[in-house]
Formats: sequence, structure tokens, C-alpha cells
Amino acid sequence: MAKILCVEDNVEFYLYLSSVLKEHHLTQAMNLNDAYKLVQNGRESFDLILLDVALPDGNGIKAIATLKESFPLKNVPIIVLSADGDVLSKVAAFGVGADDYVQKPPNTSELKARIEARLRGSLSDQKDKTQVQLGDLIINSDRMAVEHSSIKTGKTLIELTPSEFKLLKLLCSRPGQVFTREHLIDQVWGISKHITQRTVDAHISHLRKKLVQSNVQIETVLSVGYKAEIRDKSEDSEK
Repeated sequence: MAKILCVEDNVEFYLYLSSVLKEHHLTQAMNLNDAYKLVQNGRESFDLILLDVALPDGNGIKAIATLKESFPLKNVPIIVLSADGDVLSKVAAFGVGADDYVQKPPNTSELKARIEARLRGSLSDQKDKTQVQLGDLIINSDRMAVEHSSIKTGKTLIELTPSEFKLLKLLCSRPGQVFTREHLIDQVWGISKHITQRTVDAHISHLRKKLVQSNVQIETVLSVGYKAEIRDKSEDSEK
């Protein structure tokens, strides 16, 4: 299942996309401002963006570069959806970084095939990435290192045990996704190891203490497991 951001203000067309891509998780942004809020500072991680051109607060094509820059360590393909089939519009979209251009109303089979093709390429590229970035954390698999990036202090290394590193990388690779304790045990320690759920809880507790300065927060999902989210530190200062 891929996470797809759909920047589309037409509710009927969004429902159509939801039915075509029902095996994936779609998030709707009604305008460019909402889209920027979702992707800024790594708040949400997406595998593909479907971008309408005629939006209430601007032209979608002009937003492509900004959206691309929001994923510095991840190639997130952008497919433009537009009622305008003019060649110049297509050239303009590709010129600023669009990965594909589909005219509305689309042929359903062709649209799905184009989206799935882009997803395969994007997810394949991600497997080769040695770094995962979420919020102010940079996780490097080659060096087994986690850095906290801050405007005030620059980059500082966070010392983690191998198990803590694996846990953090797994959670941050899919922000917002809930991982059960059983899944975490399987992926971090392996099913052959005798690890209890209390071991997972203890490691999460240690991770939270080491990430206290980060805007990445590991949240507990009651009776299920854990997920990584971006914390709005301005909310902390207001408390």
C-alpha cells in the first residue's frame, strides 16, 4: 500500500480517484496551502503526488518545485492532472519537474497503469537509499548513525544501540503508520529470538529519552503498538 497525496479541490473527482486507487492510502489537500502544510518539515511522507492544475489558491504547476524540495532524500513522483491538453501546458509541467501529465477526464485503465508504474519506480529507488529523513532526524544505514539537525546547534550525533537504531529507522520509514509490537519484534530481532513485548516497550522508552530534543515523537497507540510522528514544538511552549 502506497501513500498518495491528492491535491484536488473537486470532491467528485477525488472520490473517483479513491475508487480507482482503493488499494492505496489517499490523503486529500483541497488547495496548495493545505498541501504545503502536509509536506513541510517532513510532517508527512508520501510515495506519490497527484496534482491538479486549477486550484483555488494558485496554479499547481508553479508549486511543483516547492513540493519536490519538501522531500530532499526521497524521489516522490508528481503526476499532473489537468483538463488542459495543450502541448505548451505539458511542456511547462515537465520543465519544472513533473514526472507525468494526464489529461482529464482520464481513461481509468491508463491512469491506473501510469500511477502504478510511477509507484514501482519510486518504491524501488527508495530501497536503494541509505538515508531516511523525518523531521529533524537524519538516519544513515551505512554508518548506523542518527543525527539531529538544528538551526541553533547544527548536526549532533545521537548514540543508539543497534536495536534502538533498527526500531527508529523502521518507525521513521513510514511516519504515521502504526506498527504492532509483534511486527517490530519480527523486523528488529527476528522471529527466532525470544523477545517479549516488554522488551519493545523498554527500547521505546530509551529511544524517547534520547530523542527529547527532536521534533520526532514516538507515540503509543493503545493496545496496538507505536508510530512515529512530527511533534509541533510550538504546542509544547504553549503548555
